[in-house]
Amino acid sequence: MMSAGLAVAPGQSLEPENHVPRPGPAAAMRFLLLRVAAACCLAVAVLAGTASLSGVIEGSGWFPAIVAPVFAVHLCAGLLRAVRGVRWAALPAAAGIAVASIALSPASEINIYGVPFAQWVWSALAEAGMQFATQVPPVANSRYVAFSILCFTLAISLLVELLASFRRTAMLIIMPLSLAPVIASLFKQEGAGVGYLSLLVLGVLGYIALIPYLFAPASSKHSQPKLPTPRSLGILGISAMTCVGVLLAASFWMPGFRSGMFPEGQRPSGDLLASNVDPLINLGRDLRSNSGAPILDYYTTAGEAPYLRTQVIKDLSTDRWEPTEGLMQHTLDGTSAVTRNFSTFNSTSEVLRMSWPEGISSPVLPLPNQSYFVQGIVGDWNWTHETSVARLTGDAMAATNDISVAYSDLDISTQMVRNIGHFGIDAGDQLAGEYLRLPQDPDNTLEPLLQQTLDEAFGDEGKPANDIDAAVALQHFFRSGNFVYSERTPLREGYDGANRRVVEAFLTRRQGYCVHFASAMALLAREAGIPSRIAVGYAPGEANGETLEITGDTAQSTPERRLAEGTELTGYTVSGKQSHAWPELYLNGLGWIPFEPTPGRGYAPSYAPEPTRTTAPQESTAPQVPTERSNPSLPASGSPSVQAQPAEPVEQGAQAAWLLPAIVLLAAVALGIAPWRRHRLREERLGRVRQGGDDAAPALLAELQAIGADYREPAGNHESAGDYTTRLGEDHPQIAKELQSLKTVIQESFYANRHLGADDAATLLDTLHAVQANLRGELTVLQRISAFLFPASVHARHGRTRSSRRIQL
Repeated sequence: MMSAGLAVAPGQSLEPENHVPRPGPAAAMRFLLLRVAAACCLAVAVLAGTASLSGVIEGSGWFPAIVAPVFAVHLCAGLLRAVRGVRWAALPAAAGIAVASIALSPASEINIYGVPFAQWVWSALAEAGMQFATQVPPVANSRYVAFSILCFTLAISLLVELLASFRRTAMLIIMPLSLAPVIASLFKQEGAGVGYLSLLVLGVLGYIALIPYLFAPASSKHSQPKLPTPRSLGILGISAMTCVGVLLAASFWMPGFRSGMFPEGQRPSGDLLASNVDPLINLGRDLRSNSGAPILDYYTTAGEAPYLRTQVIKDLSTDRWEPTEGLMQHTLDGTSAVTRNFSTFNSTSEVLRMSWPEGISSPVLPLPNQSYFVQGIVGDWNWTHETSVARLTGDAMAATNDISVAYSDLDISTQMVRNIGHFGIDAGDQLAGEYLRLPQDPDNTLEPLLQQTLDEAFGDEGKPANDIDAAVALQHFFRSGNFVYSERTPLREGYDGANRRVVEAFLTRRQGYCVHFASAMALLAREAGIPSRIAVGYAPGEANGETLEITGDTAQSTPERRLAEGTELTGYTVSGKQSHAWPELYLNGLGWIPFEPTPGRGYAPSYAPEPTRTTAPQESTAPQVPTERSNPSLPASGSPSVQAQPAEPVEQGAQAAWLLPAIVLLAAVALGIAPWRRHRLREERLGRVRQGGDDAAPALLAELQAIGADYREPAGNHESAGDYTTRLGEDHPQIAKELQSLKTVIQESFYANRHLGADDAATLLDTLHAVQANLRGELTVLQRISAFLFPASVHARHGRTRSSRRIQL
């Protein structure tokens, strides 16, 4: 009977085993749809990962510009891989789209001088790198920052497409996709975001589910990759819900999901941690750095070296404290006399000559307070009248070497300021409204703390009758030993920077450096009704032991030529360690007057002399213990926020609280390894069955033996295929017919060399599925779960290698 079944008519030739028929239109369309679906999954995963950076970069205005390029890259690569003969062009075409997206990005408008493309891209990325290096997240969104995010995202997309080009590396796409969420979990206070991570996981799972269909060889209409079955989609949906559920559960304990990996306010910054909320008051890093390289040298006629301002911050009502843009500016050219917007009452005119050993590196020009004449700038520069801030253009930065400045140095006393204040002009409603506005306080914690601190600073007598006495009392309060100057404590305890919550923490812990002292005094002054702002720049430099004698030959500017012959200028050097911030208060009749609340930094002005102090300020040596307050309790109306509370010792149990969900997550991953390996082996065998040929029957037998092993009907060590199928048929008569069909096909292939054709694969696979469903249905629920999680076939020898396919025939 077998010989009759194997008879071949004369002249009839068997189809060559390596013959691969062209796929039909329907199969080609299915393959195309699968490629498009896979491309969309990859694009969604890339965009979800990049979207998690929305807290690293301020706002989300940068995100829409990356959506279209990312989808274009992945769809182009996916469609080209679906077309035979041009698959090699997928990656080059994707790279071409990425380059075109970069060239046509909005940032290209910056290249107004027609710089070569590669040089322009490098310069734009360098500028973005500088902004990232000098700011602490959230970084201000600029064209350079948005351009760098576009380049970063397209690089991730290209790397993902490279890994997705080969089946052996397709699973590794999770590595580049996880880069953006890892960055977000490190730099964002709220972590990477469970929503973004869930969307990324769904995209990855969707792509992984399509991998067997994407890389299945095309041979005939029955072996073409089909769309996923409802059962496969159901398993995918259950897996997706499980992963999202694990993410949600883990987010309640593990850092990096809903909260950053580092404590509140701390962010990686080189080898240190920092959290400057305002990117322009990034002084802590400079103060803590070991670099003493000089930034500039200057010589002055003044008896005391002047402070040099670079920026002024007036709006303290927002979460982000930074210089206000859009103030009235005048564009000046070269030597200029600027409008005096300050009082010159009882002041002396001083001269300053500045030089930069390594050239001017910042467009913001450091100038003394109350400067009124600048000479030596080559090119255009801008002057902001309201804040007395100068900014050089790019040409002026490159061409300027030495600058001479004339400025007024106040020489007044407290009593004189009191007298002037009686006859001074009021600041006006506009000034009071802008410079008296306090930060938003939704928790009602800041204002009670400010009022309590004011009561302590003013003492039992209450607020002084005039603003100068109130300002002096605030400066004395900070410099008289109530606070400790420390550059490290804010860093360790997570309140490094400047904003509402940082000020709350500083007033509670009473340890910090210039940014904290200036910010706290500015807010306290506003609470007391005195307009205030924060100046940023450099404290007086260190004397370098050099002097400059002005003679007819050495005078280089008009202010120097007006000095008496033989006048000596004292030399000073400014480095990053002189980076400083100080408050300026508006006093009627005098205008904006600087104060120095930071102990041990700079000098107290003559109108607010140094108070009597019993101990010298020193750097805190207590790394974790905050300074004790004389009255640490707050009013009943409010209490400090979590950030403002003193640091508590962390118990070992609290430190390990996140270990439980971590263990659960690892256990879930471990339990998923065996089912994943079983699914992979199964798809490999079924793929060989669909192809037909001499590998089909061994793969069919191996899968039948694997099904039996998983559902407690394993094949014996020396049991042939015929004996095994016969025994299964006797034990399970309801599937005896199906087993007999499988037995016939397998034996005909092994003994008669009549191999399974691709046309018959679909029918045989349905038969195999019927056997599996019957064996599975005879198990209990627990036995089914055990068979799924711990498939015995994964550890069996049958079907694992092609060399073993003829064993036990």
